[in-house]
Amino acid sequence: MEHLVFKTQEDSSLFEEVMRLPEKYRIVIHLFYYEDYTIREIAQITRVTEGNVKVRLTRGRKLLKNALKEEWNDDE
Repeated sequence: MEHLVFKTQEDSSLFEEVMRLPEKYRIVIHLFYYEDYTIREIAQITRVTEGNVKVRLTRGRKLLKNALKEEWNDDE
């Protein structure tokens, strides 16, 4: 992880927030957005249903949105 290079500080901050998510959300978010797996592939990898992957993506995005909103408000 220390060797990852991001184009912008925002990309780096976003990745750090993704890594702070609970594991079940972090895994699907990472596989979907950083590794470009499909929902079907993620379901096979994680051995959960496609519906469950979709739920985890939705909940993970919501957690990220809230975390980033807090970070943004702390900067003001």
